[in-house]
Amino acid sequence: MLLSYLLLSGVTTGALYALVALGLVVVNKATGILNFSQGELFMFSGFIAWSLHVQLGLGYLPSFLGTVLAGFALGLTIDRVAFRPVKSSDVIAIVLATVGISFVLKGAARIIWGGKSDYLSFPPITSPDPIVVGPVLIIPQQIVAFLGAVAIMLGFAAFFRYSRLGKMMQATADNKKAATLVGIRTDRIYTLAFGTGAAVAAAAAVLAAPLTLLYPDMGFSFFIKGFAAAVLGGLASLPGAVLGGFLVGIVEALAGGYIHSSVMEVSAFIMIMIVLIVRPTGLLSFYQARRV
Repeated sequence: MLLSYLLLSGVTTGALYALVALGLVVVNKATGILNFSQGELFMFSGFIAWSLHVQLGLGYLPSFLGTVLAGFALGLTIDRVAFRPVKSSDVIAIVLATVGISFVLKGAARIIWGGKSDYLSFPPITSPDPIVVGPVLIIPQQIVAFLGAVAIMLGFAAFFRYSRLGKMMQATADNKKAATLVGIRTDRIYTLAFGTGAAVAAAAAVLAAPLTLLYPDMGFSFFIKGFAAAVLGGLASLPGAVLGGFLVGIVEALAGGYIHSSVMEVSAFIMIMIVLIVRPTGLLSFYQARRV
């Protein structure tokens, strides 16, 4: 029973890590930079969802949609304020800009919601009573989070495969110069990438909120887990981000259940080091030969 519970818990949290990793990969593929404020976007969106659901009394679905839209708008703002002014600078300046945004978001969360308490609880949307199916112990809230995350991943895949905008984003990520020559406004694609990455982080935050406590410092932990998932699958691979998220979640749950709970916090760092040593490009990312 312990193994089945740990696997279910790992798959659920892994789906949330996969969403965070997807946001990182989308921005990295389109712009070539790693958005270090992705964790704080997750955290800030969780507080927005709490305000909509608890303070304003909106239902869970309207709160979900409102938070995703707010996250998208926040991503667009970050592109305008932090990325666009320094996009022609070196990589260090761009990375520092995203790090600065993460501190701004964390400080804003403390100012807006910090006075209410250090930790805020998001009401569960299902019964807290577990369901026993044979030897498996199932918590309904975990099922909701897992199904929601999978639905978002499938929608994300369909967006990139079938929509014109998704194909434009992929073209810009593959070859910016060629995309510009065929008339794609790459500046707008960069803005859309930041908005999409933030919207995915917001969706993950709303799904995760009933399973955890909200506090201003939670973003770093989720960023590290999402970054580990992205590195594990390949920073340029969307399917790799999904695979990496599930692997990180499962390994974290098994390490906490069979070794010690303290190992859960360092398991992501260990996975990052192993992958960087054994396969730096990630599990689903490959070197490509270029014709010259």
